[in-house]
Amino acid sequence: MDSSTLRSPLEVLNPHKPVCVKSSAPVHEAIQKMKNEHIGCVCVVEDQSLVGIFTERDVLTKVVGSGVDLSKTIVADVMTPDPEYLFEDDEIAFALNRMQVGGFRHVPLVDLKGKPQGVVSVRDILRYLLKNIGATS
Repeated sequence: MDSSTLRSPLEVLNPHKPVCVKSSAPVHEAIQKMKNEHIGCVCVVEDQSLVGIFTERDVLTKVVGSGVDLSKTIVADVMTPDPEYLFEDDEIAFALNRMQVGGFRHVPLVDLKGKPQGVVSVRDILRYLLKNIGATS
């Protein structure tokens, strides 16, 4: 693996299609989507634009043990608002840096209008880097 691997755009990771919920959706709906899709986060949208992200960490820190009624509490009350986001043409190294500095494992990818286009996880990046370790040797 050489430095060009880290300079590759995020689109080479074949980002997962975003699973989205409205900010007014009940928390149980977001959790059920995460469970059904085997994913660690959902993008929260309003008028198709990213307004938040709801992650496994949000479930653990804001929902579990807090007495939140999953059917009455809306996602907007427990999501991470205004999340960091990137574009498909941003470099892998840039994504890794943003994720490490921000302390998060998922980053939404949006288009120029703010509409979610995908989600990249640290696991996706690690899988790509491991696959490419011997590719340039």
